Amino acid sequence: MHRWESLVCIMAAFGFLVPSGLRAATPTPADFQPDPQSVQRYGPAYRYPHAGWIVLHIEGEPYERGYQHGRLLAPEITAFLRCFATMQSPKAPTEGWKNTRSLVNALFVRRYEKEYLEEMRGIADGASAAGARFDNRPIDLVDVVGLNVWPEVDTLDSALEALPTGLEGTRFPHSQPRTMPAPKPMRCSAFAATGPATADGKIVFGHITMFGLYPSTLYNVWLDVKPAKGHRVLMQSYPAGIQSGMDYYMNDAGLLVAETTIAQTLFDIRGMSVASRIRHALQYADSIDQAVDILKAGNNGLYTNEWLLADIKTNEIAMFELGTAKSKLYRSSKHEWFGGTEGFYWGCNNTKDRQVRLETIPGVQGKPANMVFCPSDRDKTWLRLFHEYRGKIDVQFGKLAFTTPPLAAYHSVDAKFTTTDLAKDLKTWALFGPPLGRTWQPSSEELKRFPEIRPLVSNPWTILGPVQPDKALGPVAVDLTERLDSPAQSAAHQEEDRPLATVPAWHGTLLPKTDADIWLATAFAQYERIVADEHALQARHEADGETNAGLTSHDRERLAAQLFAHRSNYLAGARTGEEKPLAKTHPALTQSDWYAVASGKGVLVLHELRRILGAPAFEEAMDSFGRDNAGKEVTSAQFQAHLEKTTRKSLAPFFEYWLHQSGLPVIRLGKVTATKNGDGYQIEGELLRDSPVSPDCIQLTLVTSKGEESWMLALESSKTQFTFTTAGRPQRLLVDRYGNTAKQAGGVFSVLSFYADLEHSLIVYGTGNEVAANREAAEALQRGIIERHSNFTVPIKTDRDVTAADLQSHHLLLIGRPDTNALVERFRKALPVGFGHGSFTVGHETYAHAGSAVIAAGVNPRNSRYSLVVFAGLSADSTYHAPAALLKGNQAAAEVLVLPNHEKPRSLVVPAAELVKEFEEPTMPATQKAASSSLEK
Repeated sequence: MHRWESLVCIMAAFGFLVPSGLRAATPTPADFQPDPQSVQRYGPAYRYPHAGWIVLHIEGEPYERGYQHGRLLAPEITAFLRCFATMQSPKAPTEGWKNTRSLVNALFVRRYEKEYLEEMRGIADGASAAGARFDNRPIDLVDVVGLNVWPEVDTLDSALEALPTGLEGTRFPHSQPRTMPAPKPMRCSAFAATGPATADGKIVFGHITMFGLYPSTLYNVWLDVKPAKGHRVLMQSYPAGIQSGMDYYMNDAGLLVAETTIAQTLFDIRGMSVASRIRHALQYADSIDQAVDILKAGNNGLYTNEWLLADIKTNEIAMFELGTAKSKLYRSSKHEWFGGTEGFYWGCNNTKDRQVRLETIPGVQGKPANMVFCPSDRDKTWLRLFHEYRGKIDVQFGKLAFTTPPLAAYHSVDAKFTTTDLAKDLKTWALFGPPLGRTWQPSSEELKRFPEIRPLVSNPWTILGPVQPDKALGPVAVDLTERLDSPAQSAAHQEEDRPLATVPAWHGTLLPKTDADIWLATAFAQYERIVADEHALQARHEADGETNAGLTSHDRERLAAQLFAHRSNYLAGARTGEEKPLAKTHPALTQSDWYAVASGKGVLVLHELRRILGAPAFEEAMDSFGRDNAGKEVTSAQFQAHLEKTTRKSLAPFFEYWLHQSGLPVIRLGKVTATKNGDGYQIEGELLRDSPVSPDCIQLTLVTSKGEESWMLALESSKTQFTFTTAGRPQRLLVDRYGNTAKQAGGVFSVLSFYADLEHSLIVYGTGNEVAANREAAEALQRGIIERHSNFTVPIKTDRDVTAADLQSHHLLLIGRPDTNALVERFRKALPVGFGHGSFTVGHETYAHAGSAVIAAGVNPRNSRYSLVVFAGLSADSTYHAPAALLKGNQAAAEVLVLPNHEKPRSLVVPAAELVKEFEEPTMPATQKAASSSLEK
C-alpha cells in the first residue's frame, strides 16, 4: 500500500474527516479559469472567487494600485475595519477605534517607506470612493495603516513589558502587586525542505495558520501585486493589506518567505513597521541575503518572528530568527541545522535561540523567567514527520503535514505549500478553511461579542497562481454589489477572570551550565510562581483587615493544586520512560519527558528546601542567588554552596539524595490506635520513612467531633512514634493533608495528564440507564479536546465494546457513575473518590445534589503508565456538563475537580489513602475498663 493511502486508512480509523485531497493521489489540476461573470474589474485590476479565496490582482504605481485595491475590496475593507474595531473594544467599537487611531498615528504612520504610505493612501481613497465608511465618515490613511499594523498593536503590550525601565531588580520597601498582560497566542506552523530531505532534491515549502474565528473569515485574499518597480509579489492577505498578515509570500525573483511568531521581544520605537520591511523585502530582494538585510534594518522588534526563506534559483533554504537587536540565521548552504535535521527547517512559535529568548524579558535582574528550550508537541510532530519521510518529502508531504494534528490544530484557518517547480510559475497549493474538513462554528460567547461572526467552512485544495481572466459577455451579475453599512453592535460582554496579581518572591533568571543543572534553571522560575501566589493570598487577607487570619483552607487547596501539577508532571514523565536522576538529565528534541522530570521534580526539591530552611531564610537566599547570577550560567554545586553559606546549614546529604537518586521518599503510616483517656482521647502511632535525609518533618491533621487539630511532627529516624491527646472523639488522622511534602505516596496523575498524550487516550462512555447523556458527554469531551487546540480526535467506545488491549494501552476517560458505567464500577477502587448510589465523597466531604459532579484521576489498574479519569455527575444533566467544566478555562491540573451544584469548581489534592487512618469508636484501656466496671457494681 502507498504510504499516503496508509495515512488515509489510519485517519479514517481514528475518526478523522479525510480531506478530499488525501482520499487519492491528487493530480495537478488544469489551470483554473474563473467564470467571466464572477470577475469584477477596475482598470487593469480585477478580482474573482476561487475555492473560497478572493483572488485580487493590482498593478502600477503605488497610489494607483492602492486605489484599485480599495475600489475592488471596499465591502470587505469595511467589514474588516468593523471586525478589528470590535475585537479591540467589543462594548464600544467606535470609541475604541478612536483610541486605536491615536496610537497608530503616534507610533506607526511615519514608520513606513514612502511608497507603501502612498499605496495605503490609495487603498483608503479607493474604498471611500466606492462607498466605504466607518463611524459615518470616509475611510482614511490612518484606518488603513491601523489594519496593517494589527500584529504590532496586538504585541505592543508584551513588547513594552520586555523593554527595560531601569528599575529591574530594585528593592522597594512597599512593592505593590501587579498583573502581567496575558501573552498573545502563538498561531503558525511552517516548514522548508530541500536537498537530502526531499524526493527530487528541490524545495518543498509550506505554512499553516491558527487564528481567531472572527477575523479568520476575512483572511482569504490571494493578493497579486505587479508594481511599476520591483518584483511581482503574490501573498495570502486580507482586505486593505499591503503585507500578508498570514505570512506566506513568493516573488518572481524566486524567493519564498513564511514566518511563525515567537515570544515577543522588546520594542524599539525608532524602528520601521514589520509590514513595511517584509513588503520591501519581497518587492526588491533577489536573494536570501538581501531579504535578511532588509528585515533586520531598522527593526522595531514588534511581531517577533522566525522567518523561513527559500530561493528556488539555487534550492537554498534558510531559517532566520529575528528578535529586536538579536538574531540567528541558519543556512542550508552552510549545513547549519537545528536538531540535526539535514535538509529541513521548521517553525512553530517556539524560540530556538537563547539570545533572542533573552530579549523577551526586560532584564535578568527582575522576576525570574525560564530560558530553557523545551520541544513543544508541534516540534516533536515536525521531527517525527521529518525522520519518517526524509528523502521522500514531496507535494503530498505538504498535505500530510497540514492534516496532521497538532500541526493542523482546530483553529486552523488555511494551509499553503509550494515546490520549486510550482513556484517558477508563481503557483502554490492552497486550502482556505479548516484543513481537516470540519466547519468551525462560533461559540455562544463569540456570538454575543461579535454580531457579524460566522462559521468558517473548509474548502477543497486548489492551485492558486496568476491567471488572466476572460472578459465577460452579456449582462453584469447583480449580486456582486454588497451593502457597506454597519450592522448594530451587541453590548453583551463578559469579563474574563483576572489572574492573581503578585510581587516577585525572588529575582533573577538563571541559565543552566550543563544538562545536570536544567532542573535548577526551570524550577527557579516555576517555583517562584507558587511562592509569589502564596504571598499574594496572604497580602489579600491583610488588605481585608485579616492580619492574623493566615491562609484559609481554600488558599491551601489552591496552592496544593499548583504544587501537585508539578508533582504529576514529574511522575507522569517518569512513567513514560526510565527515570534518570536530576544530575543525569539528558535532553532530547524528539520527546519532552526528560523536561517533565527535571522541571517537575526540581520544583519539589526547592519546596523541600523551603520547608527545611524556613520560608524567610530560603527566600532571602533565593533572591540573593538570583540577583548575583542573573543571566549567568549556574551549576547545582554553586547553588548548594550559596545556600550553605547564607543559611549556615550543611546541605550535602540533601543534595546528594535529591540530585543523584531517582524516585521520591517513602513514608508509611504504621499502627495507630485511639483510646479513651478520662474525658478525652489518646492517639498513639508511628510514621516510617526510608530516607534519613528527607523529609525531616510532616504535618499531621486530626479530625475530631469538635473540629480539626494540626501540628508538625519532626521525623528524627526511620521510625518516629507520636502520642497526643484530644478532647473531641477522633474520626480520622491525615498525614500531609495538603500534599505539602514530597513523598512517594499520593496521586500520580492529574485530571489533565492525558492531554499530553492524546494519541494514547480513549473515551469510554457507560451504557447504563443514562446512556444517551453519557454518549453526548463523550462527544462533548471529544469535541472539547479538539477545540482546545490540539485538533486531535480521541476515539470513543462504549463500556461494552472496549477490549482488554484497549485497557492496557490507553489513558481511559470514563463517562458516567459506577451505576451507569461498568468500567467505573470495575475500577472504582483506583479512584481517589468514593461513590454511593447517588453521592460521591472526596476526602471526608460528601456531595449528594443531583446538579453536582466530579472529575477525578487515578492510575489505570491495567497499566500504571496511563491514567484513569472519571467524569461522573449525580444526574444525566450534570454528567453531560462535566467535560465542558474541565476544558473551558484555566482549570488547575489537580487530582480531583469537584463541580458543586451552582458553585465554583474546586481543584483538590486528595490525601494518600495509605496515609489516612479512619477511626472506629475508640477503645478503653483495661485499667479504665476495670475501674468503670467496679463503679457500676
